[in-house]
Amino acid sequence: MSEVNKGGRPKGSKTKVYIPKVLLSDALAKLAVAVGAGEPWAIQAVLDRHVPKMKAVTPEDSIDADYIRAKIFETVELEKRIAALEEKSDGK
Repeated sequence: MSEVNKGGRPKGSKTKVYIPKVLLSDALAKLAVAVGAGEPWAIQAVLDRHVPKMKAVTPEDSIDADYIRAKIFETVELEKRIAALEEKSDGK
């Protein structure tokens, strides 16, 4: 396989930001205490890091999908009508 990122970080290089293990373990301990105390910011931080964001999925045969298709159709038709009116008014 050819190199994908030729200008990227060389193989074997270390991360640019180094956090000493003592500070990292202290921060994780404080985060664990905050989560245990029910701090919303701490819970959100853990969830943001470890649970992927959910994406909206609309089944094709649902009422929502029919509504979305109708709105798209309505918008396309409106754009066509506006373009026709503009073309007509430019010709006068």
